[in-house]
This record gives sequence, structure tokens and C-alpha cells, in this order.
Amino acid sequence: MNPLSKAHGGLRIAATFNKNNELTLDLTRAWCDKIGASAYVEISQEHQGEVHYIRIYANNLLHSLCRNADTSGLAIHLGLSSDFSAQDLALESILSMAVSPVIFDFPGLNELEANLRMRAHVVRLARRAELHFDTSGVSRPEAYWSHIEDSGFILKEGASLVDGIEQALCPDISGEHFSFSCQRASEYLMLHSLACELGITNPEKLKQIELQWKRKALVADDFLNSFLLEMGSPANPFPMRCYIPGDRVWFKNPDDGSSNVRGFEGSWVIYFGSGLFSNLWDKSNPYTLETKCIEIYHWRNSVRKDKLSVLGINEDLVKELVDQTLSSEEQTHKVIDVMMKYRDPQGVYADGGCIDITRDTFRRVCPDSTSIQINK
Repeated sequence: MNPLSKAHGGLRIAATFNKNNELTLDLTRAWCDKIGASAYVEISQEHQGEVHYIRIYANNLLHSLCRNADTSGLAIHLGLSSDFSAQDLALESILSMAVSPVIFDFPGLNELEANLRMRAHVVRLARRAELHFDTSGVSRPEAYWSHIEDSGFILKEGASLVDGIEQALCPDISGEHFSFSCQRASEYLMLHSLACELGITNPEKLKQIELQWKRKALVADDFLNSFLLEMGSPANPFPMRCYIPGDRVWFKNPDDGSSNVRGFEGSWVIYFGSGLFSNLWDKSNPYTLETKCIEIYHWRNSVRKDKLSVLGINEDLVKELVDQTLSSEEQTHKVIDVMMKYRDPQGVYADGGCIDITRDTFRRVCPDSTSIQINK
């Protein structure tokens, strides 16, 4: 294995070793040309036993544009309009993966293309999604969903999973803002994108998922372990400013006191690209990394008790404090210095910040390589 390419992380595409591997390499180069990535990446071959790998990783030019793997300014540097152009979003996604020190493994080019389509889909859907934040009074469109104790929101007989999720998330078609926690909302966003891709790539797997949702909704760890890959580790974390469009990202609330308020343990978001993250409660005002950090910081300063002595967060006060902080460069830097650290482990509130070492992406979906697991 080429040690330089391993150090550079990036993408690794596997293929069975055979005499036609040069053709596979040529196809990969042609694919990178088509998507517009060739000027920014190196492409090489590696072999491990009978497995042949093609590596795509950042060249010196791309590293100079993304110092310390900071992908937040990549779209600006390259003049990309990732919020309007599917081609630009795909290019930003590939180049962000190429500069990542965490390796993205794919069993073939078809699986990489499916992953890119799902990433693009979840970004488009998250831009349309707008919800009412409520961790207890959750609601769904009644034409599609029934709530059953211990089973969650169950898909009604004859209802489409894709349509039911879109109706729940997008007021531009439903005319309503339904109630969600940020974790459930992020699951719906990822599931919708996965289901749309499976409808094209692997319809049998989509049928299995729809049957599952007619019995019991998979949530939290069950959802993660069935449909998503948690990438990154303590030994090989994502750099704090390294994100790929379509990532599901967790920001931890590092304050022990305010994290006891239900729903404010942290925040799940989708990375749009171009340095922006989803704001599921106000779609017209997506977060930057800085504004997300500042908002979470001020939860500690906005804890209140209601008439029944139940702890809550005064969100109007949070907005006021965020605006005050952003109006002062000195205060902004102070808050960012506190928050822009890797988070402590679960249950620990010491010197950590809000940044996770991991990112969530989709499991493989193609029939001959899918890693989706439904066992509930």
C-alpha cells in the first residue's frame, strides 16, 4: 500500500483483481473528469490479496484550499453553487471526501454513485423541511401515520413511506408544521433519502423497510445500526471543520445542567455544504458552525422552570443572547474557544466542547453489496 495515499485518507473503491483492472482505473479517471474532480485529486491503485483498490485522494492543490481538512470554505474557493446545482453539490461532496483523513470505502463505483445521490437528496429535503420542536407532543399527518404505544408512529396500510415522510417534514406540500424532536427529524430525513434510492436501486429492500414501519418504527440506536454508518474514531477522528454534504452530525451540549432539559442534550443536523447546516425550526436561517456552537452555548444561560417546576429552555432568550454574542467579535471568540473542542464521552461533562469525532452516512444499498440490517 502506498503510505502517502493512506495518510491522505480519501476514497477507496474495491474491485476483484483481474487483468482488466487498467480499464477500471481508466473508468475511474473518466468518472472524475466528468464530475469535475480530476484537477484536485490523485488517483492510484493498490492491491491486498485478491482485492484491487482504486484510491481517490486530495492533491496538493486541494489540500491548499482545505487546510487542516477544513471543507467549510470549499464551495466558495471553487465558485460552486451547491445550493442550486446538483453537479456542483456532487463535486463538493467528492472533494470533501477526498480531503478527509477518514477513508470512505465503497465496493464499486455504483455504490459511490448511490451514496452521492442519497447525500444530494437529503440536502435538498433538509432545505425544505421545517418543523415545530416538541419532544413530547409529537405529531404526524393522520392520512399516513398511526401512533401505537411502544411501537411509535406506524405507517398505515396502503400508505407510501416516501410520501408519508415528505408530508411530515415539508410544509410546502402539507401546509402544516408537525412536531418533532431533532433526532426523530434527522432519522426521517435520512430514511426518506434512503427509501428514494432503494426505490431505484434495490426495490426489494425498500419493501422490507416499509413492512418494518408497519410493525414498529426503528429509532435511535436501532435506526443507526440498521441504516447508517458512524464514521470516525478516537484514533482517527474527523477534523473539527471537516464535513461532507449530506452528513448527519451531532453537536453535544457540553453543559451538565442545561443538558438535563429534555431535547437539549445536543442537536442533530444535516450538513448542506457551503459551510451551512440545517435549521429544522427555521429553514430560512441555516446555521454556520459558529452560530450552531453559540446557540448551544447559550442554552446554559436560558434554563427556566415552568409553573410545575419542570425545567425548560427560554428559546427567545437564546436568540437574544446569540445576537448579543455575534455583535461582539471578542465575545464570539470567547464562546467559540469554549465550544470548538471535541466533545467528552457520553455521560461526561468536563473540559470537552460540542464537536463530535464522528459523522453519520448511509449504509450500502446496491443488491450485491447492501449492508442494511433489519432485525426488529
